[in-house]
Amino acid sequence: MAISLIIAAHDALANEVLCRAFYRRPKHFGVVACALAGSDLLKQVAQHHPDVAVISASLAGEPKAALQVLRRLRLAGSSTRAVVLLDCCEPERVIEAFAHGARGVFCMSEGFESLCKCIRRVHAGQVWADSSQLEWVVEALGEREPGRIVSATGAPLLTEREEQIVYLVAEGLPNREICTKLGLSAHTVKNHLFRIYEKLGVSNRVELVLYALSKRSASETERIPSND
Repeated sequence: MAISLIIAAHDALANEVLCRAFYRRPKHFGVVACALAGSDLLKQVAQHHPDVAVISASLAGEPKAALQVLRRLRLAGSSTRAVVLLDCCEPERVIEAFAHGARGVFCMSEGFESLCKCIRRVHAGQVWADSSQLEWVVEALGEREPGRIVSATGAPLLTEREEQIVYLVAEGLPNREICTKLGLSAHTVKNHLFRIYEKLGVSNRVELVLYALSKRSASETERIPSND
């Protein structure tokens, strides 16, 4: 079955170019809508529920429009997975995209074939990021104040021990060092990780780190007073 897409590029021409490219691959991709502004994109996602949204970092002249869209999609509990298109994959921009809920970050200097591969990976539930980008994310996570992982209602999703393990995984520690730090056996740590993955709906350490980053980013945002 074709992967349903919504395309939101930074201008009409870029939208048209991307849409035409995907139209040539009807067996693999189906573009259900295009958007130029964040508000339009959110409406289209609510209407069509696409598998993947391909979003330029800047929309309608707003440099961080994609981040606002990602936050709104996360708050709405949308099942649509997002790939953010960046003109330049600088550390700050990559970290921001993943922190707001992107499942993939794609640098526009790469080719269309790579974008197709990125979308397929993200649709399959994987994360699209290279080793350098993941290193930036891990470093950023280590610099942030640890925060509890909670549900939409504020209820803790993990036990205190599970929170400790998530924090150490996010610090980049392998299981062996986690065992030493917490005084646990390798078997116990593996069991804890299995339960953590199950509770959070992730399947590996990379996804767990990105999940933790997005949750900490959300909690930090909630602590900032609103100007409304």
